[in-house]
Amino acid sequence: MGKCYNRPLAGQSLVEVVIAVGAMSVLLVALLSLMSLSLRNSRLAKDRARAVASASQGVELMRAYRDSNWNEFLIKANTTNYSLPVGWVVGVDLIAICGAADERCVQLSQVGDQVEVKVSVAWTEGSQTFSTNQVTQLSLWER
Repeated sequence: MGKCYNRPLAGQSLVEVVIAVGAMSVLLVALLSLMSLSLRNSRLAKDRARAVASASQGVELMRAYRDSNWNEFLIKANTTNYSLPVGWVVGVDLIAICGAADERCVQLSQVGDQVEVKVSVAWTEGSQTFSTNQVTQLSLWER
């Protein structure tokens, strides 16, 4: 006669192992997706902060243009889009017209005895284009 052992079954079945591996895979994918989204948002925030700083510098550059020659600055206030200079140096004149490929543009328009300055900075992230704008009004403050 054969011996019959009466001990409980030990270990897991194949179904339990497959379910456990599937659950861990779903959790791992969710965690990696969250990290990827966090890194993308962090990069976007950094780029936006740089763009805002660049736009602020553009406004300051326009203040310098105003201070160097108010009459010339007033003539340029004809709603034309100008490119901001690469070196951020106040030159003799604003001559470059901002095109579609340019990412830092300034538009000057006369509003009464003031000049409205609109500085826009654009950048691309993947296939999306983002932009930030700053608007201020400048006048001849020495009067």
